[in-house]
Amino acid sequence: MPDLLRFGLIGCGAQGRYLSEALAMTRRAHLTACADISDEAAQKAVRFCGYAKAYSDYAQMLDAEQLDAVIVATTHDQLSTCALAALQAGKHALVEKPMALTVDDAKGLVDAARSARVRLMPGYTLRFMPERILMKKMLDEGAVGRLAHIGGGQLIGGMGGWLSDPLRGGGPVFYVGSHVIDHLLWLAGGGPTRVYAEIDWTQEDGVEAGVDATLRFPGGVTGHVCTSQKLGGRYGWVDVMGTGGRMRAEWESHDLLIQSTSRPEYTNLTRIQVPDDAYMPQVDPEAQARVSGFKYVRNWMAEISELIDAIEQDREPSATGADGVRALQVMQAIFDSARTGAPVDIEPY
Repeated sequence: MPDLLRFGLIGCGAQGRYLSEALAMTRRAHLTACADISDEAAQKAVRFCGYAKAYSDYAQMLDAEQLDAVIVATTHDQLSTCALAALQAGKHALVEKPMALTVDDAKGLVDAARSARVRLMPGYTLRFMPERILMKKMLDEGAVGRLAHIGGGQLIGGMGGWLSDPLRGGGPVFYVGSHVIDHLLWLAGGGPTRVYAEIDWTQEDGVEAGVDATLRFPGGVTGHVCTSQKLGGRYGWVDVMGTGGRMRAEWESHDLLIQSTSRPEYTNLTRIQVPDDAYMPQVDPEAQARVSGFKYVRNWMAEISELIDAIEQDREPSATGADGVRALQVMQAIFDSARTGAPVDIEPY
């Protein structure tokens, strides 16, 4: 059995602690050190997640500790800066979505990882939900024929704090819309060639209130993205429609709806109940999830385990830095299209 990888954490807020707890529950890593400008947040990561040492300066941590990999879970505006420092220091990195705020910064991370010969993985957790894994598998097997239309959304309630500040990467596009954008590109097998979008703004110089975007993929496939902070709760969905049927999955449900003309067992609309532990890492029966509870911890465990597998097997993770760039191309095109009122063409990456 290989030695445990030594992990560090940059950004000890709630999401950083959730991911760290999932990492600890994999029993495949040593939680070596964490860093945050807030001493209180860093000490919480030590106390609740088990990091051996806390730092107030992530650069000092990268210089002082013998780390193999880091989790970067800062505010959106700090993600690319912190991730770049970690990659240039020769550390593998799981970087929370959206990985950066500009396409150029995201490309810089890909280049840095390539130069340092380390693995870079954006934190797109929807790929690791059981019903979404089954949807992708069945789509690739031709269960709905040739893909024709794809769409989805992630909607939440009103956003406050730094998530309402455009200078810090706030707004639903970067926060939750990034998830559905990556998810649609993953299901479609690549990025779109053109994006047209309309945005309702919260106020002048504010973040977006609601977004609708049309995506055109190669081969005549079309897509739709919806994200907003107008909902009185949280809801997400993805629809896949092809020449031989359709599938639908919804947020916080492990059910997959399917109707197929090529699979006789699904001639009629059928609800597949996917077990919440399907495709997921096994959890030690004695493990306790104190920080996040068990609601999403399996998904985060699967996400982090994929990075560890990629490191140990010397391969790219299933969600790559290039995938992160392609998702940001769509996000940037959404903003550009909404401000100009015209479609935006996207160069393949």
